[in-house]
Amino acid sequence: MTVLAIDLASKRYTDFGLAQIDPGSTTPFFPTPGELGLSGQPQIEPCAEALDSYARSQGISVMLLDGPQGWRHPLSPIEHMRLAERVLNTPGKTGIPGHSKPKTYLAYTTFSIELFDTLRREFGWGLLREGWERRRSGRWLAECFPSSAWQLLGMERLPSKARKDRNLLRKFTRRLAKVTGYTLPRGLTHDQLQAAVVLPAAVAIANRDPARLIMVGFDPLPAPGGSVYEGWIVNPRVPSP
Repeated sequence: MTVLAIDLASKRYTDFGLAQIDPGSTTPFFPTPGELGLSGQPQIEPCAEALDSYARSQGISVMLLDGPQGWRHPLSPIEHMRLAERVLNTPGKTGIPGHSKPKTYLAYTTFSIELFDTLRREFGWGLLREGWERRRSGRWLAECFPSSAWQLLGMERLPSKARKDRNLLRKFTRRLAKVTGYTLPRGLTHDQLQAAVVLPAAVAIANRDPARLIMVGFDPLPAPGGSVYEGWIVNPRVPSP
């Protein structure tokens, strides 16, 4: 079983960050969007088809996407955002269908939700639900938030991508390698580091090991049009000594 984490983008495929690892390995692999046949501006159907095709060719059983899987439930007492986003203090807030805060996040939010929806409905990926570890084997699709993963692994958050500092990226690469035990190559980009930091959560799902996983939110609920409301955000957990 192999796992794949993806730092999404809605403007250019070249802004995707991908990290892949076998659960028994300590050496992640970082495929490029081009190796998956992705180029130009992201489009839902071609992107979902390429991700599913690549997953099948690589034996990938778990995919993590850094983006919302569903909209805020209209009856939620939490205003403007989903429960998971409130708990983790995400910069983007997903509202009821067609709304986000800030408004500049709406294109990205919509792309992510529609990608989740297409992978689930057309390609058979299952959204993570409570009790996932007791379910029969399948292909899991889960939402992650890399910024919180850094903190939950005992590190400070990786600064904004706007800070294009190679020394800073090298420093965070070394820190991540020390905490996870991964052998990480030099020259990782911001997007690749954001994908790599959530790999332990994907491995925990593949290994059916809830002790190494933190789930925030609640089960995705059906929404009109085939998408969902709410859902879980997963993060890696440092095991107790």
